[in-house]
Amino acid sequence: MSGFLAVMRKEFRHVLRDPWMLAWATLGTVLLMVLMSYAISADIEHIPITVYDGDLSFQSRAYVQRFINDKFFDVRYWAQSDAEAREWVRLDRVKGAIIIPVGFAEAIQQGEQASVQIVADGTEPNIALQITGNAEALSASFSVELLEQRLTRAGLAAGSEVLPLEFRVRTLYNPELRELNSFLPGIMAIVLAFPAISAALSLVREREQGSLEGLLSTPIRRFQLLAGKAVPYLLIGLLDILILTWTGTLLFDVPFRGRLIDLVLLSSLFLLANLGVGLLLASLLRTQMATLIVGGLVFMMPLTQSGLVAPLYTLSPDAQMQAMIWPATHYIIIARALFLKGLGIQALMFHGLFLLASGLVLNGVALLRFKSKLV
Repeated sequence: MSGFLAVMRKEFRHVLRDPWMLAWATLGTVLLMVLMSYAISADIEHIPITVYDGDLSFQSRAYVQRFINDKFFDVRYWAQSDAEAREWVRLDRVKGAIIIPVGFAEAIQQGEQASVQIVADGTEPNIALQITGNAEALSASFSVELLEQRLTRAGLAAGSEVLPLEFRVRTLYNPELRELNSFLPGIMAIVLAFPAISAALSLVREREQGSLEGLLSTPIRRFQLLAGKAVPYLLIGLLDILILTWTGTLLFDVPFRGRLIDLVLLSSLFLLANLGVGLLLASLLRTQMATLIVGGLVFMMPLTQSGLVAPLYTLSPDAQMQAMIWPATHYIIIARALFLKGLGIQALMFHGLFLLASGLVLNGVALLRFKSKLV
């Protein structure tokens, strides 16, 4: 026990003497989360579009006014023809076009279907999907208003006795459908790689500088040496959890509905698994540069396979099985459940046990790999 405490005190002194290492392990996580949150999950508004109104009627102007009033769209140009509207899209001046043909009002007055063409720039599929989705929603509300007017003119009340189905839509846990509310808790699983990489770099640095030889010549056992190296970075990771949670709730207004003690306990298990990966890399690699490069690749691999970007159910069965191997996948589920749903540790027991098992296995393999003498 005394050997473990001595190594831990030594590592704490090293971290406190090196402000760059301390900043890397703490402020680096916050900076990366903030940058990724702003870059990836910014709510999209004011998409530039062009409008061609070939009918120039009261009805067509009322229809176009819905796009003008909607904050998602920004009508930049008024085209003189449908060909000019498509040309604006081709030249990348706008991302979409609303084309209203001649006869729009006449079709509405005669009770026929009036056609409108929505053009979207498919070079950015996500933007194109949002343009078509929002345009369809605005068109649907305009159609319902026209239907109510027809029923009123026919002497029918456009109420519940006419419309047999009433929709009452309720979105739980994220009623505003803010992408950031889901993305920010998930990105914590990626940025928490910093403490583990720092622990790996510290151990490899000892090997590079030759000081590891002196440690190995003492009565300190292998597990005491690895534990003494890892515990300071585990505590730094827990500090990161508190800072990241504070930043997410105050700076980005992401709700946190769970208990902080549950977040700390489950995050400790995730950090244990991450440190196991870091120590295993340190036992395999010989230089800090190699450790930094390989560690970055290993910890960034779950970025596209952990459910952070694409939902797990959209992956193939083989990809889903591979995704469940990553500790980051389970921590993303945990973080989102704690932040948005307020679930407790009992409901997340399976994921917590997986992280515990992963941490024990990875650290055990690292311990076996770490020899008691330099080779």
